[in-house]
Amino acid sequence: MAIRSCITLVILTSLVVSGCSRSDKFRVNPVNSHVIVSLVAPETTAIQEAENPNVQVVISIDATATFDVTVPLTFSGSATRDHDYTASADVIVVPRNATSASVNLDVFRDFDQEGDETITVSLGTIVGNVKAGPMSSFELTILDGESVTVDKTPVEPVEEGTDLVLFPAYYIVNDASVDFGILVWNFSSESVAPTQLFAEWSTDLKFETDVNPIGIIDIPAFEPDTLVFPQTHEFTLPLDLLAPDQSYYIKAYLSDVPEETGVGRDSNNEYYFGFSTTSEVKVRTRCEAPVRAAGPTGSDPLFAEQWNLQNTGQSGFAMNPGVAGADLQMTGAIDNGQNGDGVKLAVIDTGLEICHPDLAANVEDGLSYNFAFENTVGSAVTDPFNHDIFGDHGTSVAGIAAAVANNGLGGRGVAPDIELRGFNLGSYPGADYEVGLFKSLGGSSSHPDSASAHIFNMSFGIELPAQNPEKDFVKLVKMGTTDLREGLGALYVRAAGNSFSFCGGAHPLNREVGCIGSNSDPDQNLPYLIMVGAFNAKDVKSSYSSAGANLWVVAPGGEDGEEHPAIITTDQIGIHAGYSSIIDNPLTTDHPLNPDGDYISAFGGTSSAAPATAGVIAILLGVNPDLTWRDVKHILAASARKIDPDIPAVRVAFNGQPYIAQHAWQTNAAGHDFHNWYGFGAVAVDEAVAMANGYTANGLGEFVESPWFEATSDMEAMDIPDRDGAGVTDMLEVTELPNTANIEAVILDITVNHGYGSDLGVTLTSPGGTESIVNTPFNSILDGYPGMHGWQLMSNAFYGEEPNGTWTLQVVDLVTGDTGRLGSWRLRFYYGDHPD
Repeated sequence: MAIRSCITLVILTSLVVSGCSRSDKFRVNPVNSHVIVSLVAPETTAIQEAENPNVQVVISIDATATFDVTVPLTFSGSATRDHDYTASADVIVVPRNATSASVNLDVFRDFDQEGDETITVSLGTIVGNVKAGPMSSFELTILDGESVTVDKTPVEPVEEGTDLVLFPAYYIVNDASVDFGILVWNFSSESVAPTQLFAEWSTDLKFETDVNPIGIIDIPAFEPDTLVFPQTHEFTLPLDLLAPDQSYYIKAYLSDVPEETGVGRDSNNEYYFGFSTTSEVKVRTRCEAPVRAAGPTGSDPLFAEQWNLQNTGQSGFAMNPGVAGADLQMTGAIDNGQNGDGVKLAVIDTGLEICHPDLAANVEDGLSYNFAFENTVGSAVTDPFNHDIFGDHGTSVAGIAAAVANNGLGGRGVAPDIELRGFNLGSYPGADYEVGLFKSLGGSSSHPDSASAHIFNMSFGIELPAQNPEKDFVKLVKMGTTDLREGLGALYVRAAGNSFSFCGGAHPLNREVGCIGSNSDPDQNLPYLIMVGAFNAKDVKSSYSSAGANLWVVAPGGEDGEEHPAIITTDQIGIHAGYSSIIDNPLTTDHPLNPDGDYISAFGGTSSAAPATAGVIAILLGVNPDLTWRDVKHILAASARKIDPDIPAVRVAFNGQPYIAQHAWQTNAAGHDFHNWYGFGAVAVDEAVAMANGYTANGLGEFVESPWFEATSDMEAMDIPDRDGAGVTDMLEVTELPNTANIEAVILDITVNHGYGSDLGVTLTSPGGTESIVNTPFNSILDGYPGMHGWQLMSNAFYGEEPNGTWTLQVVDLVTGDTGRLGSWRLRFYYGDHPD
């Protein structure tokens, strides 16, 4: 007697469908000794191309065979193999004594308009002791996904017209007047007819009543992309027109321009600022401490809603709650009083209210600095008060890191015993930015004293296409990490940016990989800075948070504060000042927890994530003051929490060649998890504190910057195929670095000569096999830009790996219409060398 094996061939996405009934199993057939093979259709034969499905073709045998069962397959239909899909094999082989085997169909997502397509799976010619069952073929339908044609026509910000934008040129407070200059810029390709620039003041924020003229200036016709220089647009508001102890608002705006139509003009053609007057009818230019009625000592009335510190699922005054545990994981640090005592934080921003009732106790006396001192009558050089009452970014940033705890007022900061100073570099137009940056970031020991700070928070940035940092800035942060903190190195914390969705969706992939990458700020491709992205109260990336291989960690940033929780922090003092007076802020002055208007619940952005991280660093330095700047970075990375762990890769086929536009979480060759959205993950305070407590400082070896390693291939042969997912690849062998070297950062310097830079994606692969997308395709900062020319891009994804071996570069062009060639590339390594 022989055993008849019932064999089923099944197509699966997530469910195996068996073709054997229970009564079929182990049935004895005294006559037929053949193995019977049958195809069984799955429950669904329609699959979505957009889901990038992997479909298994499975043979299941209900009784083990005593021989290898080989089943050939054929694939036909309207879908083209190796263009629309691939099959991992042409036969299924079930080994003897096994009960199942499979091959895989990998269906490619693309953006081609092809209509629905089919794959017909059939049994091939069967020989030997195997026999086909009654069903020998079936058909899968691939439902066509979204198609796209990228329009490279230059897009004007307004439809078929010009885009006039107002900028402040300067702002000077005199004893008897406020003088300000307005810059008008025509961003478009259209000339502009003569128009007029108006300036008005009012006590009504909405300018519906009490509107008073300041002046009218005739604007002559000017050409496209032309500045009308600010000296021709000066206004003066005499203070004797105003009343004491009153808030005033200034509005500058352009009259209608015939050439300008479309959206955007209401906001672009207007500029607002405001100030308040003293009892002597002078502009208030110093922080004046208010009297506040504190609650019971030992309490912080807003703490219960501060999800970023302890998320219990509260809403933070928004309409929707968060998810418990989506926070800084710092319950232990709070309970143990690990509050950053003695650590010095400098906030470089628009200002700092040094007398704010929830900050004043932590402000270092006389160590803040006012860069507008010479242009602001009545101000103090050590008081960086921002007299614009439309919100002070620096005061809100400072509160996230350093708001005082247990004082019966507001909330608390991440490190509420930190020592705080502020430099208002970003508050006043016309300041010498480069000089101010040097003085603010550790280059000055007096007026201001920044050199004695331990941590520098930079919740600001710029975005420029394919630009590198200024040499003086590189020298400055090198010096700071080498010399400051008595040679242990200062910590530079930088917000990654808020431009993930800042492009209007030029390509559908922008929704998944982002619009403008975090590498678009020239200063953010340096290993001396800690780049911080943001996550929200649902424990996933904040919708706006810029992504890139240069991220280190993420920290709470939240969302809009109205629908979903943002960050609760300090606002400018008083009910007539601050962000809460101009934006939707659920924590209004009508709320019993904010009767004086000193707080806001709708602050956010990576501007919030950076000071949260700065506060965490202060906690670590408070626990272990001997940590070097590299030790701190290492602890943050090694202790980070892997959030959004199941986020899938983004893979699309171009010209039938699959391309990964964004990786899922990867574990690199050194065992570190990394993702371009999250860096090494979300900051986890208690884990980091545990590491810092037992950490032997300065154990990462000598910090070394390698020379450049140049690729030597024939670049004349490096043409990049147009709209092709395979692109062009090149390899570089690195052999000259110590075998004891551990990578801390890799810099790619790349030149690609190409007509349209955002067509390009760049991936670097290490000898250990880790792939890092250092420039995401469709990076909108490169729209219309001619490729990349010596652009230096940093990746942290290779942290801890060995540098020696073969490095591989892939450059792809994913849009039809412009072509180019890889011109040159080279690598520089920053590593720790610690020979045994």
